[in-house]
Amino acid sequence: MNAPEAVTCPTCGARNRPSWEYCARCDAPLDAARPAASRGVPRLRVQPAEGLATGSSADSTGILVVTVLAFTVLSIFAYRSASDADPIAGPDPRMFTIGSQPVDLPEAPPPTQPGAADYAAGRRLMTAGDPAAAVDALRAAVAADPGSAAYRSALAHALWRAGDREQAVAEHGDAARLDPRLKIQYARTLELAGHPEEAARQYEALLADNPDSPTVREELGRLLYRSGHYADSAPHLQVAVASRPDDAVLRQELAYALDQGGDREQAATAYREVLERAPDAVIARALLAENLFGRGQQAEAMTLLEAGLQRTPDAPLLHRELGSLLERSQRPEEAVAAYRSYVQLAPNTPDAAAIQKRVAKLEGVRPR
Repeated sequence: MNAPEAVTCPTCGARNRPSWEYCARCDAPLDAARPAASRGVPRLRVQPAEGLATGSSADSTGILVVTVLAFTVLSIFAYRSASDADPIAGPDPRMFTIGSQPVDLPEAPPPTQPGAADYAAGRRLMTAGDPAAAVDALRAAVAADPGSAAYRSALAHALWRAGDREQAVAEHGDAARLDPRLKIQYARTLELAGHPEEAARQYEALLADNPDSPTVREELGRLLYRSGHYADSAPHLQVAVASRPDDAVLRQELAYALDQGGDREQAATAYREVLERAPDAVIARALLAENLFGRGQQAEAMTLLEAGLQRTPDAPLLHRELGSLLERSQRPEEAVAAYRSYVQLAPNTPDAAAIQKRVAKLEGVRPR
């Protein structure tokens, strides 16, 4: 089976499945992020009103974790910079979730419904990649039927793609008031527009009505996670994981939230559960090694990385993490070898120059 390649959003950095034309997180067009040969005619894709539930099977989740994380890790990871005196730090992921597939806008209503023709025209213009023109058509549809949540939601998406984000937020709010099922979309749009506190309040209001909703818990958990409030995000992500126990990517997010929130032992358990489902998930393996090393289990951390390299010898991240642990274990010669393997496998990675500088320092050679 050929490995699927994720498409990294040029706007927010989220990874999306190859067939998607718009980012599942920020709704930005993805065509420019693809190789020229693979670009196709844009299709109408918008974010789901019901949140980020992937609905993927255990097998498809495993494939995504194994292949996407293994082969695209370098383009979606940010690494902490180290000074000349400090060892290279371990991985610091900011986002490694593949969002759910955005859904199509509702089909055109019956021709007898007010605004139906304008709505259909707006859909066609969105599909054709002309959101500015779509805004005019969809405004006409809303004017003809102000009580249609579908019209307002479509107008909000067109406004967003046309660059009028604050007006898009307002329209999403109006759509959510007309149809409560769109409240999650409104909350997500608030966050993307730079209003995370208001987004959190919207999620909390939804939870007040339905405290056991795994979808809302997941959305709020991810908002807190992206905001760096890891300890607060973990309980919500735990509820989401319980609803989708075979979603290894979601479980990895939970593990990292637990880790950064201070519950390192439970985080290690969660990382191991990821590896049980997807043994070649190199990010989870590297993060678990970092976790073990930090808790004084250096030998187990090394063994874990060595086992991973036996399975996936060409995984750059494992070489990088092994070099970091070796350096911190006062084994500079072995660290240099691991770092060199990393740079050889990933010469264009953003931190290649920093790693090469570190190698030169460890070898006692003045960098050029």
